[in-house]
Amino acid sequence: MRKKVLVPLLLIQMLMVAGGVFYWYYLASPGTLPDQEKIKATLNDPYNRVGIAEIQDRIFLDDKHVYIPFITEEEGHGISFWEWKKHEWQLSSFSTGSMPQIWKIDTDDPASHYIMWNFHPENNLDYLTLYLIKERGFSVSEGKHHYDPGIQMGFRAEVGEKSYGYTSIPEDWQKYMEAENKLMASMIPDSLFADFFPPAQYYFGWQSTTTEGITEYPSYPNMNGFGSGGSSTENLRFLNENDIFQ
Repeated sequence: MRKKVLVPLLLIQMLMVAGGVFYWYYLASPGTLPDQEKIKATLNDPYNRVGIAEIQDRIFLDDKHVYIPFITEEEGHGISFWEWKKHEWQLSSFSTGSMPQIWKIDTDDPASHYIMWNFHPENNLDYLTLYLIKERGFSVSEGKHHYDPGIQMGFRAEVGEKSYGYTSIPEDWQKYMEAENKLMASMIPDSLFADFFPPAQYYFGWQSTTTEGITEYPSYPNMNGFGSGGSSTENLRFLNENDIFQ
């Protein structure tokens, strides 16, 4: 009888320990964000090779996701994304290129998507125009023909006095993306050979306008950027005038 009682007790203790470990590892409240020196050390790690001169800001998008803009020793302006994951703050992605990025915190929820940028002040930028674009397309799926009209949605984001900034995805973009994602999921064919022309997917683009009213790519400083990231981040395409629907 004692053995029969001990076995359930041991099992309960093991489950409690496992539950505690799981909570500590995945569900515990975020700890304090590392100080600037530790953030610099991570970005300066030989694997990342950024060469940080200054951490400009620490912007909490929520309690587990932080946007940290920085300046490199070569005057490059970069962006980095930090995430509380597995009971520690981790560098999720970074970029030193002069190109805005979108961070899809929850890839299935457009309301959690943010667009970030960080440009050198010498570019004298006034505002960015951000676009969601879907080009016209034609597809055949299981003998059915589909025509997809082109879509272009844009809005203006002020650069402001600071070189860096961010904005959430507008509500009308969110609604369109949710509907489009559901449509795309419903159009996945059962056979690999049923779809000869895959449906066009939307993408994100941008243009920048200077304080003089000139729309051009902000090329200062003239240097090649680099970075590291995963599926949750994406560069926006710089759009020329002929890329915009007139």
